[in-house]
Amino acid sequence: MSPSPSPLVDRHRRHLLARIHRRFETITEPVRVGALDLAFTRIKDPNRVLDEVAAEEDRRDKLAGHQRPDDELHLPYWAELWDSSLAIIELLTETLSAMHVTRTSVLDLGCGMGLTGTVAAALGARVLFGDLEPDALLFARLNALPYADRVRTRRLNWQKARLTEQFDVIIGADILYERIQWPFLEPFWRGHLKPTGTVLLGEPGRQTGDLFLDWIKPHPWSLTQLKKSVPTRTVPIRLFELKRLA
Repeated sequence: MSPSPSPLVDRHRRHLLARIHRRFETITEPVRVGALDLAFTRIKDPNRVLDEVAAEEDRRDKLAGHQRPDDELHLPYWAELWDSSLAIIELLTETLSAMHVTRTSVLDLGCGMGLTGTVAAALGARVLFGDLEPDALLFARLNALPYADRVRTRRLNWQKARLTEQFDVIIGADILYERIQWPFLEPFWRGHLKPTGTVLLGEPGRQTGDLFLDWIKPHPWSLTQLKKSVPTRTVPIRLFELKRLA
């Protein structure tokens, strides 16, 4: 169960919603995962944000001309609640519940609106939400407010960011879609995962997911592939568990 909101949490929630509502319409829906009942606030019209992201990418392309690097990190489409997130939270409720969860540190990488990290925090983990987009981090803060004492947010570009900490679990829901980003993601994971930690990736069955399985083989990781069914699609989500090799 979610903790009962305090007056301070209510005040912070109103403040964050006021900031969000300057740009976006929202909807709040119940999310049930195992024994957890969460109130999750998301973008009401994700397609509008997709149009804005596409327009901004076009604008950046025109300004840069032919000088824009091919491997530049494009603006993420953060406003959709990806099916991969639903699969990851199902697995989190199984795996984190079996751990000393209050000692577990989690990085929700490319967190979007923060569903996976919020579930981890609700289970007792200490969570850092990381995303390139400040608006996404506002939603992550909002959704994780009941667990604010163990949650942080950080604007993060995995191509450049070097944090001063390592994590027990790094979560990535649908972050493998651009192959050109893998040479940045892999060393980022290696540099920020504890030696006994796990990278948990959700992948909905794209061709790039198949290619990733071969691409990662020469790198110092063991990979276990799992599948989780989610109510929003007929085909299960693939979950890749990466562990560092000695």
